[in-house]
Amino acid sequence: MRKFVLIFTIIIPLFATEGKLAISAGKSIAVLPFYDDSGYRGPWELYTEVPEMLGDMLMDKYFYVVPMDTVLQTMPKPGEKSALSKFFDLFRNKRIKQKLLTDLEILTIVRKLNVDYAITGIIETFSFRRTGGGDIIIGGYKSYTAKVELSYVRVLRVADGTPMGSVGGEADKNERGLGLELLGKPRKRDLEFYSLDSLDFGSKGFLGTLMGEATVEALNKVQKEVRAIITFPDTSWYAEKKFKVISVDSGIVNIDAGSADGVKPGDQFNVYASESSVLVGKINITQVWSDHVSKAEILEGRDEVRLGDVIMPRR
Repeated sequence: MRKFVLIFTIIIPLFATEGKLAISAGKSIAVLPFYDDSGYRGPWELYTEVPEMLGDMLMDKYFYVVPMDTVLQTMPKPGEKSALSKFFDLFRNKRIKQKLLTDLEILTIVRKLNVDYAITGIIETFSFRRTGGGDIIIGGYKSYTAKVELSYVRVLRVADGTPMGSVGGEADKNERGLGLELLGKPRKRDLEFYSLDSLDFGSKGFLGTLMGEATVEALNKVQKEVRAIITFPDTSWYAEKKFKVISVDSGIVNIDAGSADGVKPGDQFNVYASESSVLVGKINITQVWSDHVSKAEILEGRDEVRLGDVIMPRR
């Protein structure tokens, strides 16, 4: 018995510190359930499974993402339903009732998790459609369209509640006119169309479908933009040299970084407001003037980039 107790007391602290070690390795993030406004009716719980996949994409040595199960444990619990309500629920479409959370509600939740950033968003579209023509008995055709649209994916800095930025991602995957159906024989996409709901969301089988491809593409666009927002100013390149915009004129800027700093034409940088650290634009280097001066065009944020704003290489 004494040996068992000794081993138990040693192992428990190791497990207890695992999360702390992960969080200390970089920025910690809580991705909250997204508001599902897509109208999707099916077995998948998109409001948690889509943001959970986003969290998986973000997780690396720079970011620790709190598991969705842990996030859900901190969310407000719905009130107990009456027996009559439970009876009528048997005949209703069991769509999860959601509400758009205010920033105060979001911060109240995530501060219990001791994270640096909180992410919320809206699922605007999640659909897989099939259209066709011709006589399917003799020979016909079908086309398939999978569409995923995520909007208003917001990043909040938990320490002071500052909104860091809002991004979105959209993807359309189409397969049209890829051969005929002969004598009503089902094609691969037909089988996929009818069996899609039987797949686990995020599984290997799901990822191999048009719907899976569209989901990954849309989420990949979102995670890239989220990284650009959160990584300021955490790179050794920025931390050591702190390059800035030194002039702005009609969509053209000069920066105090040049050939000696490894800058070359075609390089792209994010631009962050000097006073708030918010992502305000993107620039593309068009000419390297000297060792420490380069010219760039403003790709995004033409009216937002200001003298003194700081720059960081795009990841």
